[in-house]
Amino acid sequence: MAPAPPVTTSVEVTTKYANKEYNGLTQVPKSISSEMATSGNEQVSYRRALNFLTANEPEKRLDIRLSYKSFRGLEEQALTLYGDKRSLSTRPQPRCMVIQQSNLQQAISFAVYNILVQHQKQELFERIVAVGESTYSSVNDQVSEGYTHLNADILLWMNEFHCRTAILFYNKECPKFEFPGNADTYSINERPAFVEAMNQIGRTTPFGPYRYREHTWFGTLDTAVLEVFKRDQNTDTVNNTGTYLVVQNGQLVVQGDSLDIGLTIGDVLPPNEEAIQDIRDERVHLRMNFVRNMLASGSHDTAVSRFNHFIGED
Repeated sequence: MAPAPPVTTSVEVTTKYANKEYNGLTQVPKSISSEMATSGNEQVSYRRALNFLTANEPEKRLDIRLSYKSFRGLEEQALTLYGDKRSLSTRPQPRCMVIQQSNLQQAISFAVYNILVQHQKQELFERIVAVGESTYSSVNDQVSEGYTHLNADILLWMNEFHCRTAILFYNKECPKFEFPGNADTYSINERPAFVEAMNQIGRTTPFGPYRYREHTWFGTLDTAVLEVFKRDQNTDTVNNTGTYLVVQNGQLVVQGDSLDIGLTIGDVLPPNEEAIQDIRDERVHLRMNFVRNMLASGSHDTAVSRFNHFIGED
């Protein structure tokens, strides 16, 4: 008879997107074990997880990052050792877009700089500080949960870090993503062909769907929304000053070459800055080609990231 695993012994497999990440710091949930693996080598991580599983020590838990294929292999080992897979749990790959941090900040900074140059006040640009960014990956389609966390972070940035303006960006992919059922369906040798296929799709239908060999690696960017938050100078409260729909049903809905999200020069510089008195209320418009490219590259990069994760290359 196979030895039964102690109830409190487990190997919890995590992905690099499982935590809420900040630009400059990472907030790790309290449930994460201090035994989190630090090695980026897939084989080393797998052996460490297998050794931990085989040791069968009570009152122990190991959190470690493995690819989907390696996790399936670990499941088979658990089944052989103990007759079931109860000693394993997983945080599945999030169904969210991969947006490179600071892209939105760059778009805003570029627009602000252009205005300052037009008024020969570019020296003021150095006084603008992009404090940071938060990202939250929705797992198991918990979009409302992710949205709640992002709203909480808005208050964190504005109250604790004294930001004057904060922008919340969220998106929705349809249909929901699922990994292929067979872990041996794809091999690492297919990666160049996969990337080329994704590049071709990106040139024709940049918001998806991104399909390769009958599997969808990114569906369609169904919705993308920006929300702007500012501090009321009279009441000192943080308020939502506008919600702006950018993508709906997989299509850009913004008309024209720029997007007005209600930002002004006065929103990004100190309120007592006398040098901007004549342009304080001038609008800061985001260039739509920049926003479009940001969303398109996010769709493409998400498909590639998922494939790499599946074959154990991320």
